[in-house]
Amino acid sequence: MKGLHNMQRRLLAAAIGALGLCCALAAAAPMPVIYPAKNQSAAQTDRDKLACYDWSRGQSGFDPMQPPPVQTASASTGSARTDSSSGLNGSMVKGAAGGAAVAELTKGDVGKGAAIGVVSAGVRDQIKKQQAQQQKAAQQQQAQAQQQAAMAQQQAALAQGKAQFDRGFSACMEARGYIVK
Repeated sequence: MKGLHNMQRRLLAAAIGALGLCCALAAAAPMPVIYPAKNQSAAQTDRDKLACYDWSRGQSGFDPMQPPPVQTASASTGSARTDSSSGLNGSMVKGAAGGAAVAELTKGDVGKGAAIGVVSAGVRDQIKKQQAQQQKAAQQQQAQAQQQAAMAQQQAALAQGKAQFDRGFSACMEARGYIVK
């Protein structure tokens, strides 16, 4: 259940990031101002804009009207249980048996030896549990860093595609007799 919740949060974060990226690109680079230097009509200007849009899209491979694809991070849905009751009881039984055996061999109190074995097994299990939690946290941090790096690469690629599209659109409009700023 917890793994599913984390995966849903990551998917939501990726979708929000992609939406934010779309908005950032749209806000950061408004459409250029186009002046009909050769007294082209509004209808002719619209036809030229459409033709240049299509041409620039074909040349650059970028379409500013299409949202970028959303990349999602792969999340593991399974989680290993390190604190299952059978594993915990088993190690405590083994610890008790070991403690009792040591006490028997050294002519000590078997009951105290078993108790010491149980306590040491519990401490050992707690240490293992903490190590597993630390390892899981480190893996999650690494996955988040990888996701952020992938988002940064996607943003850079989108910015580059937009820049290529804008250069092509401007060149096309200028070739048709417009001043583009």
